[in-house]
Amino acid sequence: MNLRNICFLIVALSLVSISGCSHLEILNQSLDSKKVMIADLPSYQAGEYYFYDNGLSKIAVKRTEDVVHWQYGNGATSQGYDNFLIPQISWSTEVNTGKITASASPDFLWPLRIGNSGKFSTKQTITRKNGTLEETERMWECQVDGLKQITVPAGHFDTYVISCNRHSATDGKWRGRMTYYYSPEIRQYVKLTKEYPGRPYAVEQLSRSGFNSKYLIEKDQNTLQKTLNKTLESGAAGVARNWKSSFGKISVWLIPYQGYTGVEGQQCREYRSVYAVAGRIHQHTRKACKTADGSWRGVDS
Repeated sequence: MNLRNICFLIVALSLVSISGCSHLEILNQSLDSKKVMIADLPSYQAGEYYFYDNGLSKIAVKRTEDVVHWQYGNGATSQGYDNFLIPQISWSTEVNTGKITASASPDFLWPLRIGNSGKFSTKQTITRKNGTLEETERMWECQVDGLKQITVPAGHFDTYVISCNRHSATDGKWRGRMTYYYSPEIRQYVKLTKEYPGRPYAVEQLSRSGFNSKYLIEKDQNTLQKTLNKTLESGAAGVARNWKSSFGKISVWLIPYQGYTGVEGQQCREYRSVYAVAGRIHQHTRKACKTADGSWRGVDS
């Protein structure tokens, strides 16, 4: 597969989920009369990571059935559903741990359509490092408000705008609003605004996303590395070689470029990896050099 064909492939995969669940529908309030993809519930896979311009970074380290386990750049961890509209089930930070039970089903509000709305309640327990407990109950109201074209550091996106207001379950007072800008193209929110009474307005925007193959199961890591070795050893420049994970949810196209000589005289090549992960496309351009044992190892992060 040459570079031209791989470009068509990337476009096609970004429109159609690998699972075949996504489809297109013309919405009454479509942007510029374009077709807008119905937004199906994401399915995050171990190895996917996201960076936001406020410093937040997170990577999915594993899945256990319907629960995704996340690790953050500051050392915190959390577990939650693919549905990011529902608060994380549990978390752990340097200062506290917490648990939340929610009345919402894991697919609450999905697939997204303009006008979809719903309510759910949560019970939260926070345990401070000093052993004290803090319990709160909240009522949540969420709605798909419409469509909006936005620009963030990661690019330009057509998004669904989803607002979620929370209120105290005891006195009904407004306690905050989360507004998500969700891109069906990459099946991830690219912008999030947070409003709380008496606190500064906060915004996080997607800077970049990617995939780290070190979080694949060992069998898949080994077969992917073998495919990469073959690609870099003998692959023609611009011709892609395909690999699929053992469970079929992840596909990779490895595209080698011309070789060059490394600083220590070793054989090196630059290459592009295109990951199709449960309907999301991640692309990386990397460099690798041949080691003494004949395998290829990356020379940049």
